[in-house]
Amino acid sequence: MSLRQIATTLGLSVTTVSRALADYSDVADETRRRVRAEAERIGYVPNVIARRLQKGRLDAIGVAAPSGPGAMEDSYLYSSFVGAWSRLAELGQDLVLLPMGDDARGTVPASKAGQAFARAVEERRVDGVILVRVVHDDPRFAGLRRAGLPFVVLGAEMTDRPELPSIGIDNALAAQQICERLQGFGHHEITCVLPTGGYTFADARARHLAAETRRRGMGFVEVLDYMAEDGGRLATERLLAERDGKPPSAIVYLSNRMAVGGMTSLAAAGLTAGRDVSVIAFGDSASLRFGKPAVTAVQAPTFDMARHAVDVLIGLRDRQPIEPIRQWKTTLVARESDGPPARRD
Repeated sequence: MSLRQIATTLGLSVTTVSRALADYSDVADETRRRVRAEAERIGYVPNVIARRLQKGRLDAIGVAAPSGPGAMEDSYLYSSFVGAWSRLAELGQDLVLLPMGDDARGTVPASKAGQAFARAVEERRVDGVILVRVVHDDPRFAGLRRAGLPFVVLGAEMTDRPELPSIGIDNALAAQQICERLQGFGHHEITCVLPTGGYTFADARARHLAAETRRRGMGFVEVLDYMAEDGGRLATERLLAERDGKPPSAIVYLSNRMAVGGMTSLAAAGLTAGRDVSVIAFGDSASLRFGKPAVTAVQAPTFDMARHAVDVLIGLRDRQPIEPIRQWKTTLVARESDGPPARRD
């Protein structure tokens, strides 16, 4: 089945048939209707690649994110992928995953994966890119600009780069929610466990928490390790060792994966979150929701944010810009892992 057969049957040129099937506005509505009806009658299936080349675009959007061990177990990354995928499917666009390697120890981009990303950008295998988990002065920005590809940053607060289209959470609101809850229980200090690697999202969360604790007259302590369950475990073990096994009053983990590891360390030390130490996680996951005790967590509408990122990127590609919603409201979900400070004998 071919365009030529449709053209011959209807007495039209192959060019007219092709443009009618591609929905060009210079083809009359009646002609488009006749062409589509005949194409359906004979079971014509268009050559998608040829149509995309004709339009001068691929109808494919890349999502660049960490791809190392545990990446698909990361609830934030998973929600980002699925949210983008659902919106692209509605728009008839393809999703292309652009791996960035294992960034757990702060190597963004990892060498092999970074080279693969660079090739995909240079060869323009996608129409644009959604960047997840960016770092300060992320090297991917320059490559995308050189290639002339539009991009959107998802999950980061880019107040220092207002020219970049970014979609993140309201970190000031989240810090207020956390401090209000802990101070309401009677805590006077927060120990913050955050990932290394220069991630903009983590630095913004820590910065706003530090500012909010200062405003409320609370103490603020930082402990760093790499962003994975094991990083949270190691940071918590080190924290307990430095305090002779006695936990701080309250711990806030800036990564839900680090919170999972931290809870494991607390349990191994014979400590119960919610009784011996208060724990709040930035970000949520099934492990935190259904663990014992269930962990109080700051939730973000990641799925909807990813869908919005697609709309913003498609608008940039089609030169019909959409103003991004840069700060999305968070919700603090109270569970069993926090409460009044434990009495110290």
